[in-house]
This record gives sequence, structure tokens and C-alpha cells, in this order.
Amino acid sequence: GIEDGGEIIHEVGTVRMGKNPRTSALNGYCQAHDVKNLFVTDGACLVTNPDKNPTLSILALSWRASEYLLDQAKKGKL
Repeated sequence: GIEDGGEIIHEVGTVRMGKNPRTSALNGYCQAHDVKNLFVTDGACLVTNPDKNPTLSILALSWRASEYLLDQAKKGKL
């Protein structure tokens, strides 16, 4: 059955990830196209809701984003 709102919900897709800044707010590393020191590392970057719980996908994307962020920071690009 369906639970009450907020009980077991996985909200995703409010800050889309993609290559084109005209159709998405984040690049493939969850970094904002327009603000280079802004990273969104939660379910917001997912374009649609997956069939199952998105937790592991969110963790993988966050890990990838953090490695990219560290690399860019070491290069002085942030």
C-alpha cells in the first residue's frame, strides 16, 4: 500500500544533471554549471525516480563528485 506523505518518500529530480546548461543545472559531477564551487550531492541530480530505493545511486554519485571536487581544488580550479 501507499504510506502517508513523508513516510517513505525518496524525492529526486529537483536539480537536474546533464551536459547542457540550458536543460540542466548540474554537470556530470553534480557541479553547478554556473557556480563552479557549488555541488549538489543528494537525490536532486537524478533526472527521474528509479524503480528502487535511490540510496546507493546517491552514494555513488556523491563519492564521484567528492573525488572530482578534491581533484579540482588541488589544481586550483575552485
